Amino acid sequence: MEERDLEKTLKLLSQLKPVISIRLVFDERVVSEEDIHLLETLADTGSLKEASKKLGVDYKTLWLRLKKIEQLLGVPLADKKRGGVRGGGFELTFAAEALMERYRVVASMLEKTLKNVQLKPDLIIYGSDCPGIELAGRLLAEKGLSAEYLRVGSQMGLELLLKGYSHLAGVHVIDPETGEYNLHLIKKNNGKDLVLIRGYWREMGFIVAPGNPKNIFSPEDLLRRDVVLANRNKGSGTHILLNYLLKKLSREYGIPLHALHSRIKGYDSSYVSHREAALRVLNGKADVTIGPLWTAKSLGLDFIPITRERFDFITLGSHVNSHPVKMFIEVIRSKDFSDAALRLGIFTDYDTGKIIK
Repeated sequence: MEERDLEKTLKLLSQLKPVISIRLVFDERVVSEEDIHLLETLADTGSLKEASKKLGVDYKTLWLRLKKIEQLLGVPLADKKRGGVRGGGFELTFAAEALMERYRVVASMLEKTLKNVQLKPDLIIYGSDCPGIELAGRLLAEKGLSAEYLRVGSQMGLELLLKGYSHLAGVHVIDPETGEYNLHLIKKNNGKDLVLIRGYWREMGFIVAPGNPKNIFSPEDLLRRDVVLANRNKGSGTHILLNYLLKKLSREYGIPLHALHSRIKGYDSSYVSHREAALRVLNGKADVTIGPLWTAKSLGLDFIPITRERFDFITLGSHVNSHPVKMFIEVIRSKDFSDAALRLGIFTDYDTGKIIK
Protein backbone atom coordinates (compact mmCIF):
# COMPACT_ATOMS: atom_id res chain seq x y z
CA MET A 1 0.00 0.00 0.00
CA GLU A 2 1.31 3.47 -0.89
CA GLU A 3 1.85 5.93 1.94
CA ARG A 4 -0.88 8.31 0.72
CA ASP A 5 -3.41 5.45 0.60
CA LEU A 6 -2.37 4.34 4.08
CA GLU A 7 -2.85 7.82 5.52
CA LYS A 8 -6.19 8.17 3.75
CA THR A 9 -7.31 4.91 5.37
CA LEU A 10 -6.21 6.06 8.82
CA LYS A 11 -8.11 9.34 8.40
CA LEU A 12 -11.22 7.34 7.48
CA LEU A 13 -10.79 5.27 10.63
CA SER A 14 -10.74 8.43 12.73
CA GLN A 15 -14.12 9.46 11.27
CA LEU A 16 -15.93 6.17 11.90
CA LYS A 17 -19.08 6.28 14.01
CA PRO A 18 -20.90 3.33 15.58
CA VAL A 19 -24.19 2.18 14.04
CA ILE A 20 -26.12 -0.49 15.90
CA SER A 21 -28.33 -3.27 14.62
CA ILE A 22 -30.40 -4.65 17.48
CA ARG A 23 -31.72 -8.17 17.86
CA LEU A 24 -34.11 -9.17 20.63
CA VAL A 25 -33.64 -12.70 21.95
CA PHE A 26 -36.30 -14.75 23.77
CA ASP A 27 -35.02 -18.16 24.90
CA GLU A 28 -32.74 -18.32 21.84
CA ARG A 29 -35.58 -17.16 19.57
CA VAL A 30 -34.33 -14.09 17.72
CA VAL A 31 -36.35 -11.12 16.49
CA SER A 32 -34.25 -9.02 14.12
CA GLU A 33 -34.33 -5.36 13.17
CA GLU A 34 -35.83 -6.43 9.81
CA ASP A 35 -38.66 -8.24 11.61
CA ILE A 36 -39.51 -5.12 13.60
CA HIS A 37 -39.34 -3.03 10.43
CA LEU A 38 -41.91 -5.33 8.83
CA LEU A 39 -44.29 -4.86 11.74
CA GLU A 40 -43.78 -1.08 11.70
CA THR A 41 -44.53 -0.96 7.97
CA LEU A 42 -47.70 -3.00 8.50
CA ALA A 43 -48.72 -0.56 11.23
CA ASP A 44 -48.11 2.41 8.90
CA THR A 45 -49.93 0.98 5.88
CA GLY A 46 -52.58 -1.25 7.48
CA SER A 47 -52.20 -3.52 4.46
CA LEU A 48 -49.90 -6.40 3.61
CA LYS A 49 -50.20 -5.47 -0.06
CA GLU A 50 -49.14 -1.86 0.56
CA ALA A 51 -46.41 -2.99 2.93
CA SER A 52 -44.99 -5.29 0.25
CA LYS A 53 -44.86 -2.36 -2.19
CA LYS A 54 -43.18 -0.12 0.34
CA LEU A 55 -40.58 -2.73 1.29
CA GLY A 56 -40.01 -3.92 -2.27
CA VAL A 57 -40.85 -7.52 -1.32
CA ASP A 58 -43.56 -9.58 -3.00
CA TYR A 59 -46.81 -10.24 -1.12
CA LYS A 60 -46.34 -13.97 -0.64
CA THR A 61 -42.78 -13.64 0.69
CA LEU A 62 -43.91 -11.02 3.20
CA TRP A 63 -46.86 -13.15 4.31
CA LEU A 64 -44.64 -16.19 4.85
CA ARG A 65 -42.15 -14.09 6.78
CA LEU A 66 -44.88 -12.78 9.07
CA LYS A 67 -46.13 -16.31 9.70
CA LYS A 68 -42.58 -17.46 10.44
CA ILE A 69 -42.14 -14.75 13.11
CA GLU A 70 -45.48 -15.71 14.66
CA GLN A 71 -44.49 -19.37 14.71
CA LEU A 72 -41.15 -18.51 16.27
CA LEU A 73 -42.71 -16.49 19.09
CA GLY A 74 -45.83 -18.58 19.51
CA VAL A 75 -48.19 -15.58 19.47
CA PRO A 76 -50.24 -13.92 16.68
CA LEU A 77 -48.88 -10.57 15.50
CA ALA A 78 -51.55 -9.45 13.02
CA ASP A 79 -55.27 -10.00 12.47
CA LYS A 80 -56.51 -10.01 8.93
CA LYS A 81 -59.68 -7.91 8.45
CA ARG A 82 -62.08 -8.42 5.60
CA GLY A 83 -64.55 -6.03 3.88
CA GLY A 84 -65.22 -2.46 4.88
CA VAL A 85 -65.46 0.68 2.78
CA ARG A 86 -61.75 0.54 1.84
CA GLY A 87 -61.52 -3.24 1.60
CA GLY A 88 -59.63 -5.62 3.92
CA GLY A 89 -56.43 -4.97 5.83
CA PHE A 90 -54.24 -5.96 8.74
CA GLU A 91 -54.44 -4.90 12.34
CA LEU A 92 -51.51 -5.54 14.63
CA THR A 93 -52.14 -7.45 17.85
CA PHE A 94 -51.20 -6.38 21.36
CA ALA A 95 -48.18 -8.73 21.16
CA ALA A 96 -46.88 -6.92 18.05
CA GLU A 97 -47.44 -3.49 19.61
CA ALA A 98 -45.63 -4.58 22.79
CA LEU A 99 -42.74 -6.02 20.77
CA MET A 100 -42.28 -2.82 18.74
CA GLU A 101 -42.48 -0.68 21.87
CA ARG A 102 -39.86 -2.73 23.68
CA TYR A 103 -37.60 -2.53 20.63
CA ARG A 104 -38.06 1.25 20.47
CA VAL A 105 -37.14 1.65 24.15
CA VAL A 106 -34.06 -0.57 23.84
CA ALA A 107 -32.92 1.28 20.69
CA SER A 108 -33.36 4.63 22.44
CA MET A 109 -31.37 3.49 25.46
CA LEU A 110 -28.51 2.21 23.33
CA GLU A 111 -28.48 5.29 21.13
CA LYS A 112 -28.16 7.48 24.23
CA THR A 113 -25.26 5.32 25.46
CA LEU A 114 -23.47 5.36 22.11
CA LYS A 115 -23.49 9.16 21.94
CA ASN A 116 -20.69 9.16 24.52
CA VAL A 117 -18.77 6.23 23.02
CA GLN A 118 -15.41 7.04 21.45
CA LEU A 119 -14.34 4.60 18.74
CA LYS A 120 -10.68 5.54 19.15
CA PRO A 121 -8.81 2.76 21.00
CA ASP A 122 -7.04 3.47 24.27
CA LEU A 123 -3.72 2.55 22.69
CA ILE A 124 -2.73 2.57 19.01
CA ILE A 125 0.35 0.62 17.91
CA TYR A 126 1.57 0.70 14.31
CA GLY A 127 4.77 -0.95 13.20
CA SER A 128 6.42 -4.24 12.41
CA ASP A 129 4.77 -7.65 12.35
CA CYS A 130 5.08 -9.34 15.76
CA PRO A 131 2.79 -11.63 17.80
CA GLY A 132 4.36 -10.15 20.93
CA ILE A 133 2.23 -7.05 20.27
CA GLU A 134 -0.88 -9.21 19.85
CA LEU A 135 -0.08 -10.92 23.15
CA ALA A 136 0.37 -7.57 24.91
CA GLY A 137 -2.95 -6.42 23.41
CA ARG A 138 -4.78 -9.44 24.86
CA LEU A 139 -3.28 -8.83 28.30
CA LEU A 140 -4.26 -5.15 28.09
CA ALA A 141 -7.83 -6.19 27.22
CA GLU A 142 -7.94 -8.22 30.45
CA LYS A 143 -7.16 -4.96 32.24
CA GLY A 144 -9.98 -3.15 30.46
CA LEU A 145 -7.89 -1.31 27.84
CA SER A 146 -8.39 -1.58 24.09
CA ALA A 147 -5.38 -1.69 21.76
CA GLU A 148 -5.33 -1.36 17.96
CA TYR A 149 -2.39 -2.86 16.09
CA LEU A 150 -1.65 -2.52 12.37
CA ARG A 151 1.32 -4.13 10.62
CA VAL A 152 2.87 -1.43 8.45
CA GLY A 153 6.61 -2.07 8.89
CA SER A 154 9.10 -0.45 11.25
CA GLN A 155 9.90 2.67 9.21
CA MET A 156 6.28 3.43 8.34
CA GLY A 157 5.27 2.82 11.96
CA LEU A 158 7.74 5.47 13.07
CA GLU A 159 6.54 7.93 10.40
CA LEU A 160 2.91 7.46 11.46
CA LEU A 161 3.86 8.01 15.11
CA LEU A 162 5.56 11.29 14.20
CA LYS A 163 2.46 12.35 12.24
CA GLY A 164 0.24 11.75 15.25
CA TYR A 165 -1.61 8.63 14.08
CA SER A 166 -0.44 6.33 16.89
CA HIS A 167 0.93 6.12 20.41
CA LEU A 168 3.61 3.48 19.85
CA ALA A 169 5.73 2.30 16.92
CA GLY A 170 6.96 -1.30 17.04
CA VAL A 171 10.42 -1.37 15.46
CA HIS A 172 13.35 -3.73 14.81
CA VAL A 173 15.77 -1.76 12.66
CA ILE A 174 19.46 -2.62 12.69
CA ASP A 175 22.02 0.19 12.39
CA PRO A 176 24.05 -0.70 9.27
CA GLU A 177 27.12 0.97 10.77
CA THR A 178 27.16 -0.46 14.31
CA GLY A 179 24.88 -3.51 14.20
CA GLU A 180 22.91 -2.04 17.12
CA TYR A 181 19.12 -2.10 17.06
CA ASN A 182 16.74 0.87 17.15
CA LEU A 183 18.64 3.44 19.24
CA HIS A 184 19.93 5.09 16.07
CA LEU A 185 16.31 5.88 15.14
CA ILE A 186 16.11 8.15 18.19
CA LYS A 187 19.41 9.82 17.34
CA LYS A 188 18.43 10.20 13.69
CA ASN A 189 15.26 12.05 14.71
CA ASN A 190 16.96 14.24 17.30
CA GLY A 191 14.76 17.13 18.37
CA LYS A 192 11.48 15.30 17.80
CA ASP A 193 10.93 14.30 21.46
CA LEU A 194 11.17 10.56 20.82
CA VAL A 195 11.51 8.01 23.59
CA LEU A 196 12.53 4.37 23.20
CA ILE A 197 10.91 1.68 25.35
CA ARG A 198 13.00 -1.47 25.45
CA GLY A 199 11.03 -4.48 24.32
CA TYR A 200 12.35 -8.01 23.88
CA TRP A 201 14.57 -10.28 21.80
CA ARG A 202 13.34 -12.31 18.83
CA GLU A 203 15.08 -15.18 17.07
CA MET A 204 15.32 -14.55 13.32
CA GLY A 205 16.41 -16.96 10.64
CA PHE A 206 15.84 -18.57 7.27
CA ILE A 207 12.40 -20.14 6.92
CA VAL A 208 12.61 -23.06 4.50
CA ALA A 209 10.66 -26.14 3.44
CA PRO A 210 10.74 -29.17 5.77
CA GLY A 211 14.09 -30.91 5.53
CA ASN A 212 15.71 -27.78 4.01
CA PRO A 213 15.90 -29.39 0.53
CA LYS A 214 17.99 -26.52 -0.94
CA ASN A 215 20.51 -26.63 1.95
CA ILE A 216 20.18 -22.93 2.76
CA PHE A 217 22.32 -22.03 5.77
CA SER A 218 23.90 -18.63 5.09
CA PRO A 219 23.32 -15.36 3.19
CA GLU A 220 25.71 -16.61 0.48
CA ASP A 221 23.18 -19.34 -0.36
CA LEU A 222 20.68 -16.66 -1.43
CA LEU A 223 22.99 -15.84 -4.36
CA ARG A 224 22.65 -19.31 -5.88
CA ARG A 225 20.75 -19.57 -9.15
CA ASP A 226 18.52 -22.39 -7.84
CA VAL A 227 17.27 -20.39 -4.83
CA VAL A 228 14.21 -18.10 -4.89
CA LEU A 229 13.66 -15.62 -2.05
CA ALA A 230 10.32 -14.30 -0.77
CA ASN A 231 11.45 -10.87 0.47
CA ARG A 232 9.71 -8.55 2.93
CA ASN A 233 8.57 -5.06 1.97
CA LYS A 234 10.97 -2.12 1.90
CA GLY A 235 11.03 -0.27 5.22
CA SER A 236 10.41 -3.43 7.22
CA GLY A 237 13.05 -4.38 9.78
CA THR A 238 13.53 -7.74 8.05
CA HIS A 239 14.28 -6.08 4.69
CA ILE A 240 16.81 -3.85 6.44
CA LEU A 241 18.35 -6.89 8.19
CA LEU A 242 18.80 -8.63 4.83
CA ASN A 243 20.59 -5.59 3.41
CA TYR A 244 22.79 -5.45 6.51
CA LEU A 245 23.85 -9.08 5.91
CA LEU A 246 24.40 -8.41 2.20
CA LYS A 247 26.56 -5.36 2.96
CA LYS A 248 28.86 -7.63 4.93
CA LEU A 249 29.15 -9.88 1.89
CA SER A 250 29.68 -6.86 -0.32
CA ARG A 251 32.67 -5.74 1.78
CA GLU A 252 34.02 -9.28 2.15
CA TYR A 253 33.97 -10.13 -1.57
CA GLY A 254 34.43 -6.64 -3.00
CA ILE A 255 31.17 -6.88 -4.95
CA PRO A 256 28.88 -3.81 -5.18
CA LEU A 257 25.70 -4.16 -3.12
CA HIS A 258 23.43 -3.55 -6.11
CA ALA A 259 25.16 -6.43 -7.93
CA LEU A 260 24.30 -8.75 -5.04
CA HIS A 261 20.68 -7.56 -5.17
CA SER A 262 20.45 -8.36 -8.87
CA ARG A 263 21.84 -11.87 -8.32
CA ILE A 264 19.14 -12.82 -5.79
CA LYS A 265 16.04 -14.25 -7.42
CA GLY A 266 13.05 -12.67 -5.70
CA TYR A 267 14.94 -9.78 -4.08
CA ASP A 268 12.43 -7.35 -5.60
CA SER A 269 9.43 -9.27 -4.23
CA SER A 270 7.55 -7.52 -1.42
CA TYR A 271 5.38 -9.16 1.25
CA VAL A 272 3.85 -7.12 4.05
CA SER A 273 3.90 -9.79 6.76
CA HIS A 274 6.11 -12.68 7.82
CA ARG A 275 3.26 -15.12 7.32
CA GLU A 276 2.51 -13.91 3.80
CA ALA A 277 6.15 -14.40 2.80
CA ALA A 278 6.39 -17.80 4.52
CA LEU A 279 3.26 -19.00 2.73
CA ARG A 280 5.16 -18.59 -0.53
CA VAL A 281 7.68 -21.09 0.81
CA LEU A 282 4.95 -23.42 2.03
CA ASN A 283 3.25 -23.36 -1.38
CA GLY A 284 6.50 -23.98 -3.27
CA LYS A 285 6.56 -20.53 -4.88
CA ALA A 286 9.80 -19.63 -3.09
CA ASP A 287 12.60 -21.55 -1.41
CA VAL A 288 13.31 -19.25 1.53
CA THR A 289 12.25 -16.16 3.42
CA ILE A 290 13.76 -14.44 6.44
CA GLY A 291 11.50 -14.34 9.45
CA PRO A 292 10.95 -15.22 13.12
CA LEU A 293 10.79 -18.64 14.71
CA TRP A 294 7.05 -18.55 15.46
CA THR A 295 6.12 -18.07 11.79
CA ALA A 296 8.05 -21.20 10.81
CA LYS A 297 6.49 -23.18 13.68
CA SER A 298 2.95 -22.07 12.85
CA LEU A 299 3.25 -23.32 9.25
CA GLY A 300 5.27 -26.48 9.91
CA LEU A 301 8.36 -25.12 8.12
CA ASP A 302 12.01 -25.50 9.12
CA PHE A 303 13.94 -22.68 10.74
CA ILE A 304 17.66 -21.97 10.36
CA PRO A 305 18.73 -19.36 13.00
CA ILE A 306 20.63 -16.27 11.82
CA THR A 307 20.56 -13.85 14.73
CA ARG A 308 18.65 -12.56 17.73
CA GLU A 309 17.29 -9.09 17.18
CA ARG A 310 15.95 -6.47 19.55
CA PHE A 311 12.31 -5.52 19.02
CA ASP A 312 11.54 -2.20 20.75
CA PHE A 313 8.84 0.44 20.92
CA ILE A 314 9.19 4.15 20.20
CA THR A 315 6.80 6.75 21.53
CA LEU A 316 6.64 10.52 21.99
CA GLY A 317 7.66 12.18 25.23
CA SER A 318 4.10 13.48 25.50
CA HIS A 319 2.76 9.89 25.50
CA VAL A 320 5.24 8.12 27.75
CA ASN A 321 3.47 9.02 31.01
CA SER A 322 -0.04 8.43 29.70
CA HIS A 323 -2.04 5.68 31.39
CA PRO A 324 -2.28 3.36 28.32
CA VAL A 325 1.47 3.53 27.61
CA LYS A 326 2.33 2.98 31.30
CA MET A 327 -0.01 -0.02 31.35
CA PHE A 328 1.63 -1.36 28.17
CA ILE A 329 5.04 -1.16 29.87
CA GLU A 330 3.63 -2.93 32.92
CA VAL A 331 2.24 -5.70 30.71
CA ILE A 332 5.46 -6.44 28.79
CA ARG A 333 7.32 -6.55 32.11
CA SER A 334 4.86 -9.04 33.57
CA LYS A 335 5.48 -12.76 34.16
CA ASP A 336 2.30 -13.58 32.19
CA PHE A 337 3.77 -11.88 29.14
CA SER A 338 7.24 -13.36 29.61
CA ASP A 339 5.96 -16.93 29.97
CA ALA A 340 3.62 -16.74 26.98
CA ALA A 341 6.19 -14.90 24.83
CA LEU A 342 8.80 -17.59 25.46
CA ARG A 343 6.59 -20.12 23.68
CA LEU A 344 6.70 -17.84 20.61
CA GLY A 345 10.49 -17.60 20.55
CA ILE A 346 10.37 -14.15 22.16
CA PHE A 347 12.66 -13.42 25.12
CA THR A 348 12.31 -10.65 27.70
CA ASP A 349 15.18 -9.50 29.95
CA TYR A 350 16.00 -7.02 32.72
CA ASP A 351 15.89 -4.14 30.23
CA THR A 352 12.35 -4.91 29.04
CA GLY A 353 10.21 -1.83 29.68
CA LYS A 354 13.25 0.41 30.30
CA ILE A 355 12.79 3.96 29.00
CA ILE A 356 15.66 5.45 27.00
CA LYS A 357 15.64 9.10 25.89
